[in-house]
Amino acid sequence: MAGRRDSNPFDDEEVNPFADQDRGQPNYGGGAFYTTNPGSVPPANSRLSPLPHEPADYDRGATVDIPLDSSKDLKKKEKELLAKEAELKKREQDLKRREDAIARSGVIIEDKNWPPFFPLIHHDISNEIPIHLQRLQYVAFTTLLGMTKSSFLMTL
Repeated sequence: MAGRRDSNPFDDEEVNPFADQDRGQPNYGGGAFYTTNPGSVPPANSRLSPLPHEPADYDRGATVDIPLDSSKDLKKKEKELLAKEAELKKREQDLKRREDAIARSGVIIEDKNWPPFFPLIHHDISNEIPIHLQRLQYVAFTTLLGMTKSSFLMTL
């Protein structure tokens, strides 16, 4: 067992692992692109070969081949378009027949008046809402519009 006044038992000799006693320079290679002097110029005898010459002007007379549909494809598309057109005419006639039937039955279709810039629905508070509830309806409606506007502005 070592005495109290003994030196450090782990201190055998002074060794500096970062000191390179051989050359005074680091002993790592650094790879193929490592240079000790970053501002150095390559030697004059290591000349690179020049790039091959490329013409500066572009060929403006080149044609581009655009594949055109064959007559078979055109006839097929024409048949599809004619079928869609016939279907739309049929749907339009059916809708017109329904509107006429509703008009003959006595149902009153009111004009769409709201919103004023793009009418989507019919909105008439004075005729559709009882007088004692019109104030409540007005407050509720303006609150809804205000909340919608504020939530939209908050997302911006």
